[in-house]
Amino acid sequence: MSDASIRVMTLLDDLEEILANASKVPFSEKAIVDSDEIRSIVDDIRLSMPKDIQQAKWVKDEQDRILNEARGEYDKVIIAAKKQAEYLVENDIIKKEAEKRADALISEAENHSRYIKLRSYEYVDKLLFDMQNDIAKVATEYIQPMNDYFTDMLGEMNGRVNGNRQEMKALAERIQGGASYSEGQQTAPEVEEEEQ
Repeated sequence: MSDASIRVMTLLDDLEEILANASKVPFSEKAIVDSDEIRSIVDDIRLSMPKDIQQAKWVKDEQDRILNEARGEYDKVIIAAKKQAEYLVENDIIKKEAEKRADALISEAENHSRYIKLRSYEYVDKLLFDMQNDIAKVATEYIQPMNDYFTDMLGEMNGRVNGNRQEMKALAERIQGGASYSEGQQTAPEVEEEEQ
């Protein structure tokens, strides 16, 4: 596991410890936590994410740079070929040779341009392929474990909330089924203790 992944798991442990040691709300399973402290840990997790994910923009910029260089090289070769062709055509004695040479230069320039573009596409494709492997590795080592952790934590929180609702519902039903408040003058905890 990478240092970044270890750092993230440590921060998740800190978050879990805060939740475990948080003060409980009376008569419920809810807890009171410091929102600023939780937010700070979440920010640290975000900053500790592996840098592989942050390289996507660099790959795009690199692709644009390579393609721009290819286009610039193509334009230069085409301009030079046209100038050479114009110079040769102006000479009547070698007009036919000039036309032949001009066509050859243009063809050569176009072939060279295609070659440069092809190589640039191959290079960018390799960068993207490596990036895919890195992202897959990050997803396996970091994203999936973190997703599982939050899924379990949210499931536990949902279970606690549901339990609180069931307790409140049961308490309300007991109050409705017992003596009126004005007659018994009993608090909710006292009613619960008598029925237990």
